[in-house]
Amino acid sequence: MSEQHSSSSNERFDGDAPACRTTLGLVLENLTDEPPRGAWAWARTTAGVVALLLALQLVTGLLLSFYYVPSADAAHATVSYVEKVLPAGSWLRALHFYGSQLLPLALFLHLLQMLWRGAYRRKPVGWVAGVLLLALVMANGATGYSLPWDARAFFSTRVAENVAGGLPLVGSSAHAWLVGGAEISTLTLSRFFALHALVVPALLLAVVCARLFFFKEPSRTWEGVRRSSKGEEAGHSSRQEAARRTTGGDLNTQQCVWTLAQLARNAFVAGVVFAALALYASKYTAPLGPAAEAAPPGYLPRPGAQFLWLFQLLKFFPRPVASLVAFLLPALLLAALALLPFTRKGRVAHAATLTHTRRRLGLAVFAASALLVAGLTTVARLQDARDPRVREQLAKQAEKEAEFRQAPFVPLHTGGAQTAGGTDTATPSSSNSAAPSDASQAAQPPEAFTRNCSKCHGPHAEGKSIYPSLVGISARPRRTVEDIVAILNDPRSYGLESRMPSFAKKLTDDEKRAVAEWVVSLK
Repeated sequence: MSEQHSSSSNERFDGDAPACRTTLGLVLENLTDEPPRGAWAWARTTAGVVALLLALQLVTGLLLSFYYVPSADAAHATVSYVEKVLPAGSWLRALHFYGSQLLPLALFLHLLQMLWRGAYRRKPVGWVAGVLLLALVMANGATGYSLPWDARAFFSTRVAENVAGGLPLVGSSAHAWLVGGAEISTLTLSRFFALHALVVPALLLAVVCARLFFFKEPSRTWEGVRRSSKGEEAGHSSRQEAARRTTGGDLNTQQCVWTLAQLARNAFVAGVVFAALALYASKYTAPLGPAAEAAPPGYLPRPGAQFLWLFQLLKFFPRPVASLVAFLLPALLLAALALLPFTRKGRVAHAATLTHTRRRLGLAVFAASALLVAGLTTVARLQDARDPRVREQLAKQAEKEAEFRQAPFVPLHTGGAQTAGGTDTATPSSSNSAAPSDASQAAQPPEAFTRNCSKCHGPHAEGKSIYPSLVGISARPRRTVEDIVAILNDPRSYGLESRMPSFAKKLTDDEKRAVAEWVVSLK
């Protein structure tokens, strides 16, 4: 009997315990790598928090997509409907918004505890999967920020457009693909929505499924427990023998019991996190302001909390370098983490030395990342708080958002392509498909336009080659007469391409106004 018991206990999680015969039991086994005790057992509940937040993002995103229309005409109105009319819509959107900010932090803490325990060595697939999830979550947050199509979203899209367009060699192609044309339009919003709701979630699910069902890794520490159990039976100390009797002699049963206990810990912590997030979302709504065309003059775009550090970092570099930094710095940090289990450092005499070297390297990357993010985020907030003009402008923007939230919902006017703000929104047909004959029916262009602008935009503003048409430009956000005059004075202040020169000193004030009024009149 003792030999049979010993042989059965040496079989690894063979399903003798009824609770662990299912596919779920095999998945849970695949996720385990050691039987932790005390604080370590609770530290590992970060996996449950990550699973909760991922599921929450998918479910709330799916529910929100039932009401969302990825069109420059209707996007803002549909989001406003969710916020102001749909029962619990504001709470649902706040859950999605704040969950997207909390998820990168949860993944960061999950990877940190894996590093500290040395689990990245025993579970390299799990480690790489965690790094990939962090990268995809950050990408999904960046694409989702543009979808409300309010002033905050529009100008954040403008920043992303300029960053992509500033990349060396591939900048023009990246800009054209991301924007879908020369100017931000419905095609731009459709691309961001497809990335946010289809492409990135599919990749997230692929990584999660691959981790759970396809890449099984041995639970090595349980084999070590079995070896120690044999030693106890051979006559180890009475203390070890008492501990073995306390936990039970059948290691398969022990592993199943521990797995279920750890699952309960994860469920408890995830439940606490969800309750806290739900309460927070019920008190603090997700940001939503007026439509982009109703933005106050001099609007200052600010990204979400998880990207504020990157926004601040870009201020220190000229455009081409800033674009490289925006893409390469996060990529290099994530690549360094992903390659950590596979690093080698010359000839290492002892495995322990290699382990400590890897751990120090990983901790250095984590510490540098945390200091960079926290430091730049703090600097960004302090700069905004200390500059009187910036502080005043941000206060005005917050006031406008508060006024918009208090105002009743205004339905989208069918047939007029009007948003809740009451202004026609840009569409591809109005900006790029207008025929030159339509433009020529308008009044003849001013001499200042013919002399200075027709070379790029065409004699009747119909557009030439890579330069956009100006027909129907007044339907776009921030394209009033005053805006056109400001663009002529300083194109970069509106985020336009650097190849457009400034006409501040080339044209008189009267000439600039004449050009602006004629351009706005083009329909």
